[in-house]
Parts: sequence; structure tokens; C-alpha cells
Amino acid sequence: MNITELLSEDHTQKVVVFYGGRFQPMHKGHYKVYKFLADKFGADNIFIATMFGKKQQAMHDENDYSRDPFTFPEKQHIISTMFDIQADHIVNTMPYRPNIELIGRDPYTTAVILAFSEKDIGRLGPGNVLQPYNDGAKLESRLDPDTNAERVYYMTVPTYEDDMSATNFRDVMRSSASDEDKGKVFMKFFGKWDGNIFTMIDKRIN
Repeated sequence: MNITELLSEDHTQKVVVFYGGRFQPMHKGHYKVYKFLADKFGADNIFIATMFGKKQQAMHDENDYSRDPFTFPEKQHIISTMFDIQADHIVNTMPYRPNIELIGRDPYTTAVILAFSEKDIGRLGPGNVLQPYNDGAKLESRLDPDTNAERVYYMTVPTYEDDMSATNFRDVMRSSASDEDKGKVFMKFFGKWDGNIFTMIDKRIN
């Protein structure tokens, strides 16, 4: 079912989906999730939500790049380069509470769906604001035009490349492995080669 089949006249006519995560960095399994969402809702309606906040900046100020080595612009560059996702669809916003005005959408006419993996969905607190998304259900806009009441939907997305881990990738890139072996891991992680991105990641992590 695609977005044109999902919506009828009494539904809100605009839907955006935020796929959130740390993405340190994004790998080909994440990209398969993005493709799943793009096929379902249309690529123009899918946005990557990821942040680099004060805590991460403080770690960088102490030269600690162990957990979150890449800033938001760097993550945006990696994702856009390696997976051909438009840079303006990679947004510096909270994955669990995205600001849709950053993408130029009207919260009074746009329904918002948050997409997370099964392990991350447990961090959400369903309630009056946060509702499960169901195919074919009537969707309400992010803000009610009359009451300003908030409404956001969430959905669990499939897991692809379950054995893929950004932590393990960073550990290899940080190790004493040869450039050839690191290159093989890079290829497996991203699904393709880019020498500039490889050099950028290697220098930052090390």
C-alpha cells in the first residue's frame, strides 16, 4: 500500500515520516529501512532524524570520539554520499520529537509518523499524544487546528542486516588492522566504496 492508496478525502492530505537514530554512521541495513519507508510513503515524505547535541559536543571538546565520533554535518555528508539521500532530507532534530517546521511542513495540515526499529520503539511512551500507526487508519495532523492538541504516530520498521553494527565497524576502523582489511569491512558496512569517505572516517576515528 502506498501513500496515495492510504489516504482518502477525509484523511489529512499530507504525511511525513521521520526515521530516527544515532547513525554513527548509517549502514546499508539502515538504508534498506529507508527504502522500505520510501516505497511505502514516497521518498519526498521520508526524513532522517538525527542529532549531535551538547553532550556529544562536550565529549568532542575533550577529544573523546569513542561513542559519537561524527557531528551532524559529517553524518549528513556520509549519508548523502553513500546512500544518495538528499541532504535536506537529513534533519538535525530530536528523533523522538522532530520539529517538522525545519522541513517546511505545516503542523496543522501534516500528519507525522515516527519510524523506529523494534529495539528503539521501547523507548517511546505511548499515550494521548503518541499513537500506533495502522495501515488504512484515519490520520490526524500534527497539531489540531482548533485545540492545538498534539498527535504523533509511531511504527516499527523491519530489521535488515541484523548482524551489522556501527559499534563493531568503529572498533575495526580504530584497530591496527591493515587498510586492506579495513576497506573490506567498509565495503561490507556500506555496500559500496568511496575513498574520500573512507579517509574521513579513518582520520576521525583514529
